[in-house]
Amino acid sequence: MELLKVDNLNPYLDDLVELLCDAVDSGAPIGFLPPMSESEAKAYWQLVNDDLQANARQVLLVREDDKVVGSVQIAMSPKANALHRCDVEKLMVHTQARENGLGSTLMQGVERVAAAMQRQLLILEVRSDDIAHDMYVNMGYIPFGEVPGYTRSASGMLHNATFFYKEIETTHEVFS
Repeated sequence: MELLKVDNLNPYLDDLVELLCDAVDSGAPIGFLPPMSESEAKAYWQLVNDDLQANARQVLLVREDDKVVGSVQIAMSPKANALHRCDVEKLMVHTQARENGLGSTLMQGVERVAAAMQRQLLILEVRSDDIAHDMYVNMGYIPFGEVPGYTRSASGMLHNATFFYKEIETTHEVFS
């Protein structure tokens, strides 16, 4: 397994399209509804790559056997009074690679990258009934609110979302 912070998504685009389609089509609550087309997934990753090039976002990948099997994003706040914080977004692990701790590995990477970028506060939201909810609690993220009916699944059912934060110590580590 290899954890990477990448500066350009183009070399990984085919794997990322497959990862996003797999995540969405398996019901992951990451902002899309199934079915996810390859063209829609590719357009999404190209927008993410634009943000990456503009330093508005960081992307971490997990690769196994030269294939991307997990991804997470760190969205940087552009506000002058919020340069100490960032949002964790779109944690995905391929269905064939789940139950191996890759979500935790990606989140540990998020914390290292954020700390190295002098970000002291991580914010994220997750569907309250999602398996990742317990992972965040176990990793020391603190829930600070639940919003009823925050997201809608493909069936039309509304789901609550829990918002979490975690304060971290900054470092001078270089993470590449």
